[in-house]
Amino acid sequence: MVEVALIAKFVLPLGNPTVSASILITGMLVFSGLGSLTSERFMARAKTTMPIIFVAIGALLIAYGFLIDPILDAIGRLPYALRLVCCFLLIAPPAFLMGFPMSTAMTWLGRLGKNAMFLWAWGINGSFSVIGAALVPIIATSFGLASVLQISGIAYLIAAPAFFAIFLPLRTSRKTAAA
Repeated sequence: MVEVALIAKFVLPLGNPTVSASILITGMLVFSGLGSLTSERFMARAKTTMPIIFVAIGALLIAYGFLIDPILDAIGRLPYALRLVCCFLLIAPPAFLMGFPMSTAMTWLGRLGKNAMFLWAWGINGSFSVIGAALVPIIATSFGLASVLQISGIAYLIAAPAFFAIFLPLRTSRKTAAA
């Protein structure tokens, strides 16, 4: 949802949908990749760090929903090369933090011996990606692109407690327990 909303928002200052998509997707990949890489340093403290990360992502996205238009208006007055750099850097804070949750959860699933849950994690991630992308035009036409960013932020706040589910013990079926 964040990518689609920001691609649409970046078209105005960058003047071209293709350039907007290129800057946004490249920035999301680079900065979320750096976030995933950095997340390894916080693995031992994941139970205390991840709630802060989720709240930070949520707060940033909600703030972007309110502040992105005036910021992009100001960026739109700059020389074109500087607009490209500014838009690229504008992606950095949320994208960097958005790199943490999946890599941290997958690492902890492995450490806890819950390898069978990998498929579920990827499936849920993929499902919500498709659902989110499908919701963007509905939310944007009903409430505006800023609302897409704000709802995305709220989704991260709601997802924070779900992170702790990876630490719960696996339930076994009655047949397995009886054997």
